[in-house]
Amino acid sequence: MKKEFYDMRFRALVLFFIMLALFLLIAPLQNYAVESLKNLERSSNQLYEKFVGPGYSQMLANWSFYMYSQWFGKNFGQLVPIIAIVLAFPLFSRETENGTMEFLLARQSRLRVFINKTVSGIVALFSSLLLLSMLPTLYSFIVGKDFINDGVPMFTISVLTGGTLWFSATLFFSVLFNDQVKPILASLGVLALTTVLGLLKSLGFLNTYRYILGINIFNYGEVDIPYTVALIVVSIVLLFSGYLAFKNKEI
Repeated sequence: MKKEFYDMRFRALVLFFIMLALFLLIAPLQNYAVESLKNLERSSNQLYEKFVGPGYSQMLANWSFYMYSQWFGKNFGQLVPIIAIVLAFPLFSRETENGTMEFLLARQSRLRVFINKTVSGIVALFSSLLLLSMLPTLYSFIVGKDFINDGVPMFTISVLTGGTLWFSATLFFSVLFNDQVKPILASLGVLALTTVLGLLKSLGFLNTYRYILGINIFNYGEVDIPYTVALIVVSIVLLFSGYLAFKNKEI
């Protein structure tokens, strides 16, 4: 288990500091964003009126709404699946590609190896996503901004659940493939495909971004519980399928 945590630590830290830098670029730009939108409103821009709508600049002037919409509902939320994919793709494929899987299996059972790698990955994922979810609250406290953090737990649930789904899917691909490139390509391909198909009304449930970005929270003030349960079930199925594939795979 120590080896797995050590291997995961570097990727998790790099991802965290990249996301921290992104947050520190976004947070101070509230006034600039509001003024830019006001200029568009005054210019009677038709595209702005069609896709954004009047009065959005006033909503964005509210610090809490700015943080929720620009962090959870946009930048951080959009990158949650990517964070999960980056953390999961090398878990098994790297060992297979480097020829070190035989060494691991000589010392431990397949079940133990699978559990160690999966748990270390999930711990790294949850730690990263929880810390990133706390950034608006911590930053607001440091700079003295009034931030209503009642919505943070709901957005955090969406982030953790959506992240777990894409972690589980990528882990499954990491078991299936023997090199590190194919799990990334397969995961990104599925992400792109489900997102595009989810634009169709009848297949909207495939678009996990609507859930991760908290569309239901913005519209109704609550997490979509049935969808949350569904993603958890799918994640469990993917993890179990990953174990079965690993158990029966020729090394």
